[in-house]
Amino acid sequence: MHKHSQLLINNLQRISKHSAIAVFWIGCIVIVGWCFDIGLLKSVLPGLVTMKANTAFGFIFSGLSLWAWHQTPGNTKTRLLAQGSAILVFLIGFLTLVQYGWNVDLGIDQLVFQESVDAVATASPGRMALNSAFNFLIVGSALMAIVFPRKNYLSSQILTLVSFLIAYLGLLGYLYGNAYFYKYGSAFTAMALHTAIAFILSTLSIFLANPKRNLVSLITMNNAGGILAQRLILAAVIIPPSICWLMLLGYRYKIYTAELAICLLGIVNVIVFSSLIAWNARALGKIDRKRHNAEASLKQANEDLEQRVQERTQKLEQTLFELRSTQTQLVQTEKMSSLGQLVAGVAHEINNPVNFIYGNLNHAQEYTQDVLNLIELYQKYYPQTEEEIEAEIEAIDLEFLKDDLPRLIGSMKVGSERIKEIVKSLRTFSRMDESQLKEVDIHEGLDSTLMILHNRLKAKPEHPEIQIIKNYGDIPLVQCYAGQLNQVFMNLIANAIDALDEYNQNRSYEEIQDNPSYIRLQTYQDQNTVKIAIEDNGLGIPEESALKLFDPFFTTKPVGKGTGLGLAISYQIVTEKHQGELACVSQPGKGATFEITLPLGIGYSEQMSCSS
Repeated sequence: MHKHSQLLINNLQRISKHSAIAVFWIGCIVIVGWCFDIGLLKSVLPGLVTMKANTAFGFIFSGLSLWAWHQTPGNTKTRLLAQGSAILVFLIGFLTLVQYGWNVDLGIDQLVFQESVDAVATASPGRMALNSAFNFLIVGSALMAIVFPRKNYLSSQILTLVSFLIAYLGLLGYLYGNAYFYKYGSAFTAMALHTAIAFILSTLSIFLANPKRNLVSLITMNNAGGILAQRLILAAVIIPPSICWLMLLGYRYKIYTAELAICLLGIVNVIVFSSLIAWNARALGKIDRKRHNAEASLKQANEDLEQRVQERTQKLEQTLFELRSTQTQLVQTEKMSSLGQLVAGVAHEINNPVNFIYGNLNHAQEYTQDVLNLIELYQKYYPQTEEEIEAEIEAIDLEFLKDDLPRLIGSMKVGSERIKEIVKSLRTFSRMDESQLKEVDIHEGLDSTLMILHNRLKAKPEHPEIQIIKNYGDIPLVQCYAGQLNQVFMNLIANAIDALDEYNQNRSYEEIQDNPSYIRLQTYQDQNTVKIAIEDNGLGIPEESALKLFDPFFTTKPVGKGTGLGLAISYQIVTEKHQGELACVSQPGKGATFEITLPLGIGYSEQMSCSS
């Protein structure tokens, strides 16, 4: 829907108001002429018909009505003034038409002022022209259509157009010197020149009273049609009569004949209107180009805005995703840190009593052996003992004790050594005292991880044990964050065990024995890097999943069995913390291999330089 030009609307309303004021003052000036018998004010020029007093009052009431309508809405006084004046205008025209129609004198023509019987072009002294009376009837009706509450702007505008044509015809009659345009026979009074002008102003004032409504809105619309109407309406009203007047003037001065005047009139009209069409077409073309350029600019601006919004949205989504990922990773890291502290604390608490037990087992073994040797000496030199002692020997089965006690202490010693190895593995895995970069043995980290996961690797009723194949190469110490790297080993080996468990669920016990599950750990040095490969012979990873394997929150495990953060955190630890690489090579049905590449670091480079 097109909008209206507010500037044009304001200007048209201003013209309407000023025209109403002008009509009011024209009526007042003519009344002054009647008061002081000033012929120039009554007839404009000597020899012309005068504007009657009733006509002047009609213009005063007409201007006053529209001026009051333009004032602040809601004011009761101005509203009543507008309505009362409109009714008076209508009555002036109506009563005069009644006098003409029924040939009666109602006494209104010379109610205020007297006029001589020999006045120019006057049928009855003081009586206005028939066309003037009809115009007042129309103007009064048009005013009442807008000043009363139930407004009808369309009817008002149509009525004012009819009144304008009547007045315009009278003006052209004076311009062309043709009395038939402003006087309809000798039985009627002629319309005065300034009466025609005042009617044109009055109808213009009413027609433009509300430029947003009905017919006038066609002019005020801010589109091509409205612009074309704005450019042509004055030309259509002024140019044709002006051309006709010029042609008539040339004919009267006998510059050319009537036939030539008609030909010239047609040619001039073609030239003038062709020029108007060309001028307006050019102007509309410029407007259309500007509109097209504005639409293109708006479209480009919209596209740019949409692009910026999309980019901002993507950035916000990425930022939100990173924040969520960081938050979850922080939680996961805090969990691992708490687990490490727990493991280190448990290992420390177990280590002291285990060391105490292990250290005293050697002494217990020696003391036990001494006691057993002493018993053998007693039996050798005192073979005959008391019956009570013999009974006790049989009760405790002394021979069995002498044979089993050394083995029992040996078993306790083996168990203590096993506990010491587990504690060592726990301490190695946690690395709570190694938060900075430090040269460590990668093999110790792998072995400690396997020790912790031993329970998941051993045989179970539903499947045999998962074999561990160690292909450790001769590699130097690696400068790294040991605790974080052990977390990577834990994630990768645990994922390999999960993959094998899932694979074994669809295989029988005999199939697993024929093709046993295994995890191969391989380490080797490649120039200035160390590579750690963790391989399993499970189902492998599909290609579409392998592309998103290290994305946060991506997981191939069932709901509730994985967070999708283990590999993402492992990738971050290897690539960002250690400036290394973490890659996955997999074929469906042939298992998967995760390969970690770690740089040896500055210390190794300096060592190699010194050796050289």
